[in-house]
Amino acid sequence: MQDYLKLPLRFDQFFEKKKLDTCPLKESIYRNLHLLITTQLEENKQDFRYGSQFWDHDYDIHMSNDARREMVMSSLKRQLQLYEKRILNPVVEVNVKQKEYKLSASAQLRRRIEIIITGNLVRNNEPFRFQTGFFIGPLLFD
Repeated sequence: MQDYLKLPLRFDQFFEKKKLDTCPLKESIYRNLHLLITTQLEENKQDFRYGSQFWDHDYDIHMSNDARREMVMSSLKRQLQLYEKRILNPVVEVNVKQKEYKLSASAQLRRRIEIIITGNLVRNNEPFRFQTGFFIGPLLFD
């Protein structure tokens, strides 16, 4: 079984000449997908194309949920083709909803994006599923 470097990389281990943390294939893919989704385009100084285009519109209150859903789906499909080739035939499902987010004593309505990516692993054709959800405008995980 092959291990993959665990993101985020901890360079203190590298400079202390220690072995870098590793993880199995699925966890490596999960971590890459999470990073790909939560990174804005041009934020990665090594590759300005890495990230998700939809962050340019996370505060756009005039965009409908359906338009936002389509933008997130198309952005992720493009990025999966470029940056996650370990998944065969990835299918991206996105839901955008208004949901209550509770802050200590008060609650407010916020847009929540829920993403499910399914497919099969290239290595062994094993079924693969990744799921995440977060609030936008600004990014907030519950």
